[in-house]
Amino acid sequence: MDTQSETVFFPDQMTIDNSNINALKNFIGLKTIDELYTFSDSHIEQFYDSVVRHSGIWFSRPYTKVRDSSKGKEFSRWFIDGEINIAFNCVERYKKSKKPAIKCVYEDGKFRSISYEELDVLTGKLSGAMKNLGIKKGDRVGIYMPMVPEAIISMYSIMRMGAIAVPMFSGYGREAVETRVRDSDIKYIFTIEGYRRKGKEIKMAANIKDIKGIKLITLDRINKDELDFNELLQNGEYMESEKTGSEDGAIMLYTSGTTGKPKGTVHVHGGSFINIVKEVKYYLDFKEDDTIFWITDLGWMMGPWEIMGANALGGTLFLYPGAVDYPKNERVWDLVEEHAITILGISPTFARTMKFNGISRSFKHLKAFGSTGEPWDRESWEYVFRVWGESKVPICNVSGGTDIIGCFLASTPITPLKPKCLFKGLGMAITVFDSSGKEIYDQIGYLVSKEHLPSMTRGVWNNEERYRTSYWSQFPGFWSQGDWAMQSKDGYFFLYGRADDIIKTSGKRIGPGEIEDAADRVSGVVESAAIGVPHEKKGEAIVIFYRGKNDEAVREGIKKEVEKSQGKSFSPDKILNIDELPKTKNGKIMRRVIRAAYLGQDPGDISGLEDPSVIERIGKMRIKN
Repeated sequence: MDTQSETVFFPDQMTIDNSNINALKNFIGLKTIDELYTFSDSHIEQFYDSVVRHSGIWFSRPYTKVRDSSKGKEFSRWFIDGEINIAFNCVERYKKSKKPAIKCVYEDGKFRSISYEELDVLTGKLSGAMKNLGIKKGDRVGIYMPMVPEAIISMYSIMRMGAIAVPMFSGYGREAVETRVRDSDIKYIFTIEGYRRKGKEIKMAANIKDIKGIKLITLDRINKDELDFNELLQNGEYMESEKTGSEDGAIMLYTSGTTGKPKGTVHVHGGSFINIVKEVKYYLDFKEDDTIFWITDLGWMMGPWEIMGANALGGTLFLYPGAVDYPKNERVWDLVEEHAITILGISPTFARTMKFNGISRSFKHLKAFGSTGEPWDRESWEYVFRVWGESKVPICNVSGGTDIIGCFLASTPITPLKPKCLFKGLGMAITVFDSSGKEIYDQIGYLVSKEHLPSMTRGVWNNEERYRTSYWSQFPGFWSQGDWAMQSKDGYFFLYGRADDIIKTSGKRIGPGEIEDAADRVSGVVESAAIGVPHEKKGEAIVIFYRGKNDEAVREGIKKEVEKSQGKSFSPDKILNIDELPKTKNGKIMRRVIRAAYLGQDPGDISGLEDPSVIERIGKMRIKN
C-alpha cells in the first residue's frame, strides 16, 4: 500500500518556522499546523476570510458575507457584495515598483524583462484600446498565443477592463479554436503572427484568420486586415482597473470531456483568485523574492494559476515559449541556473523523458519543485528527488483541475514526503468515497469535496444542466469530477488517474497507474499507459502501450514485473511498443483516447492533443495484433 511508504523527506524546523503556512497558523491564533488543516475544513468561511486578510488581497469595496448558499450548495456565491479586480491585485497596486514582474527567454536566447511599473502602463493602455474597440464588461475575448509576455499582458488587460479572458492552448488547430469561439461568442482574439519552437517557425494567426465573425489582434502583424497589437498598445488611453464584483466572470477555461463538446468553466474575480493566491502562497511557500517557472501553456489551468499567483504576491514570473529540450536536453537546467529560478514546475512525463535521456545534473538554485498533470510513478519521483534535488528539494505535488482552477490536494515544503504522495489541501474538505458514498481509507475510491469551494466553476457556459450532471450528480451534495484516489488517516493521498480509466478484469478492479508503475520500472521503458479492453471471459483484458526499446526482452520484463507486483490476475494480454503516447502539451497521457483509438471508437474531444496523428497509428496496432 502506498499509504505505508516510508517518509524520505523531513523539513527542518527553520523551514517550518519561516514558512507562509506557519505564518498563517500564527495569524489565525492556532498552535499547530495540524490544527490549521482541521480549522481550514471545519471553519471554512473563517479560514478563507483569514487568507484574504493575511495575503493582503485588496477589495475596493469590502464583502459583507463570506459565502451565501441560499440557492443551493452547488450555486453558492462567495465574498458577497465585495468589489475586487484581479488585474488590480496583480499589476496596478504594484505600479510604482521597478522590480521584474515578468522575465522571458526566447528559444533563440533573446531575453526580456518587464517591471511591475511597465506592466501597469502596458495593461492600462491596452485596456483603454479595447474599450475604444467597443469591448464591454462581460464580453469574452480570446487569447491564442504561446507563453510570451504579450499573452500575459493581454490576459491582464481583458480582466482589467471587466471582460472575460478565454485563453486557448497554443497548439490548437483551427477547428478547436473555432469550437471555443462559437461556444463563448468571442468577437476578438489576441494572437501572434508566429514564433519559433525547436528552431522552426510556428504560424498561429494564419491558422485562424478565416474564422468568420472574429477580428484578430495580432502581434507582429503582416495582414493589414487584422488589428496591430503594438499599435493598439501604443495608442491606447491608459485606464485604471474597472470595479468588478466578486462574482463577475474573469476567465473562462475549457476542459475536454470524453464525449460532446468541451466544457467552458467560468471563474470569477473573487473566490477563484483568492484560492489561487492561497495555493501559490502556502503550497509553494512563494515569497516576494521568488521566481517561478512552470512548464505549461496559457490554455492550461497551470498557466493562469502561476501567473496570477506569482504577480499577486509581488514575485517574478519566468517564461520560456521554446521547447524544453532544444537546442539541447539540458536547456531547462541552463535556464534555472542562469536566471536563479527558485520554483520549477514540471510534469512526471518531463521527468521520465529526461531520466531516460540520462540527465543527472542537479538544480542548484531551487527551493522547491512543483508538479501536476498526472500521477507519478515511484521510480521517476525518486529520481527527481534524489538526483535532481539531491534529497534536499521538496516536490510540491498538487492536483485539482481546470474545473476548480486550483488544487484539491497538495504536498508543501513543510510536508514530510513519501514517494508519489500528495497531501490534503487547505480548506478543500476533501475525502474519498466508495461507490455507495461511504468514506473510506486505505482503499481506492472516488475523490470528492464535501463543500462548495471558492474557486469551483460557477457553471458550464450556457449549460446549467451539464454543470449539475458533471460535478454534483454522482454523490448528491458532494462535488466529484471523476478522479480515482486513496487516502490515509494521516492526511496523505495517492492518485490513480480518472475513475473512467479503471480496469475491471475477472471481477477485480485496478487503477492503470498501478500497472504503469510496474511497467515503468523495467529497463528500456520510458513511459507506459495501461487500458482495459473487452474480453469474453475476463470482462476486460489489460493492454499495455509503452514507449522505449522495442525488444521482446523488454516486453517479457514488463509482463513479469506486473505479475510480480500486482499478481497474475493482472497479467497483461498484450504489450505493445509505440513511438509516442497521446498526451496534452502539459504531459497528461490520455488513456481514454488510447482505448477509443485501439477499439476503433470515437475518441471524443482531441483538440488538446499535442500530436493527433498518433490516434491513427494506435488504430492500426489493433489490426496487426
